[in-house]
Amino acid sequence: MKTIIVAALAAVLVAALPAAAQTPLGPKLIDTGGMTGPEVAAWLGGRGFESIIGKTNQGGPKVDSVRSGAKFQVYLYDCEGDRCQSVQFSAFFDLKDGLTGPVANQWNKNNRYLKAYLNEDGDPYVQYDVNVNRGRTYSGLDDDFDVWADTLPTFIKYIGW
Repeated sequence: MKTIIVAALAAVLVAALPAAAQTPLGPKLIDTGGMTGPEVAAWLGGRGFESIIGKTNQGGPKVDSVRSGAKFQVYLYDCEGDRCQSVQFSAFFDLKDGLTGPVANQWNKNNRYLKAYLNEDGDPYVQYDVNVNRGRTYSGLDDDFDVWADTLPTFIKYIGW
């Protein structure tokens, strides 16, 4: 009888190991004040993406990276000090002939997350905004980034770049 009880207890403990290997305190939270440029760069680097910390022409924080051969930026917004409560993934494409408004509008109509805009020459840029403030988790940010990273190649194909 003791052997059966010990075996049953061991089976319960072995079954509990995968759950114990998960984060016991829940998902890793982003700081309540948001993220800093170096934190964004470290997070991107941890996902295997090149990340170069820089500044916008207006002096705001940004991180440069690459996906599917296309350079993209992560701009940080809603900042207090070094901490920013939102980020924007953005990529610009200099096309020989540019796009028309109806072509960009068709993309926006058919695609929920990444939104396309045109500059004065008809060159497209695509953007995706994400909040990284109070209550956000890194796993949620990973999910948002996957939307960006998975949809960007579709946009590149759509515009013929």
